[in-house]
Amino acid sequence: MKDFMFCFADSFKAINDEGMPMYQRPFMKGKLYIHFTVEFPDSLTPDQVKALEAVLPPKPMTEMTDMELDECEETTLHDVNIEEEMRRKQHAQAQEPYDEDDDMHGGGPQRVQCAQQ
Repeated sequence: MKDFMFCFADSFKAINDEGMPMYQRPFMKGKLYIHFTVEFPDSLTPDQVKALEAVLPPKPMTEMTDMELDECEETTLHDVNIEEEMRRKQHAQAQEPYDEDDDMHGGGPQRVQCAQQ
């Protein structure tokens, strides 16, 4: 991890273009929202650090292989005000006219009558 990131209790972050596919645009994705509910201590004494190191798995000493790095995708988390995002989405949905399926008229299975011989 190149940059250390601070997450606060009940903080929200977003990753652009990694969320759910957009309606009728399967290759375009929205935002992926992440809700962090982690509690961090304000400070640790050296004895507490040693106690944590004793119970946690050891720090990885080796770097990732080239094959592992090829499977990784670096992305950026952005701070997000979730209430503002929800208001923006609700406003955008209220402004859009009702979407009607293109194939609603004339699409789907049609009845074919058998020809008389």
